[in-house]
Amino acid sequence: MGQFMFFAILLGLLAIAFAISALWQRSRGLALVLALALPIAAGALYWFKGAPVALNPANVAQPKTLDGAIAQLERLTKADPKNFSDMATLARAYMAKQEWTKAKQTYARALKLQDDTDLSVEYAEAMLRDSPDRRFPPEAVQMLEKALAKNPQNQRALFFYGLHQRMSGHPADAAETWQRLLSMLDPTTAVELRHQIGEARKEAGLPMVGEATSTIKVDVALDPTLARNAKPGTVLFVIARSSNGAGPPVAVKRLVPDHWPMQVELSDLDSPMPTAPLSSQSDVLVSARLSQSGDAMPASGDLEADAQPVKVAKGASAELIIDRSVP
Repeated sequence: MGQFMFFAILLGLLAIAFAISALWQRSRGLALVLALALPIAAGALYWFKGAPVALNPANVAQPKTLDGAIAQLERLTKADPKNFSDMATLARAYMAKQEWTKAKQTYARALKLQDDTDLSVEYAEAMLRDSPDRRFPPEAVQMLEKALAKNPQNQRALFFYGLHQRMSGHPADAAETWQRLLSMLDPTTAVELRHQIGEARKEAGLPMVGEATSTIKVDVALDPTLARNAKPGTVLFVIARSSNGAGPPVAVKRLVPDHWPMQVELSDLDSPMPTAPLSSQSDVLVSARLSQSGDAMPASGDLEADAQPVKVAKGASAELIIDRSVP
């Protein structure tokens, strides 16, 4: 940064010298005035309209920790409180550190600078987390409703509005809101939400959607020779697909095993897509995979079992042995 400043000043002085050289022959007094006034004017203009804070090395160095990033953003927003991008990033950093009050206050400052639907949903979450009773205050509810009015497919707004409805004693409304969200989600996340919808419907006294008419009990074992490659917290996916192996899963179970062998039951309640439940298939391929990353997509180093064909019927079963590594 010091070298940059040196060469910038040097080039500026050379430009000024060139500009006043012709004037020097005719009016030396005016040339001297310009030689002094131009650098001062340029510096003043940059100070008031430019970004002098960017010349501070501490504000341009790449932070290595979350605390370092927050400290840098605090300096930047203090020097330029009208910078929406920095203000929004600082609010998100506070959320990441679980400093809910600071996050809430910073979101409010950012939204005064610019109306942003996604940011308003994040602000609503910050208000929930900072609330003493862990409920959405009226202002947060209004933000969620406004966000959904602008974009009915805003996934975060749908989830949080459904959460508000369930917390407020309206589980049937929550189930309906979450049902709208279900088709937008990836299979693994959809399975988790279907369980939440089932709980909300149960609270509301409504019949369960996709009540298990067909189930498959899957016994999953881990080859002892591969057990040392299974790290603590490794995620087990048990998946049923159509018999040709094509298309999305018709049932998925995601869990963290704490013993072997594991017994897992797949049913319509584990179907990611309500329009394609497990019971819609006559035959499926059932497989199991240990994901090192916890991601639903297979990756090198994961451990898996060969898929087994199973006829879909209540009481059907399968036995899988995880005995090979994904290359």
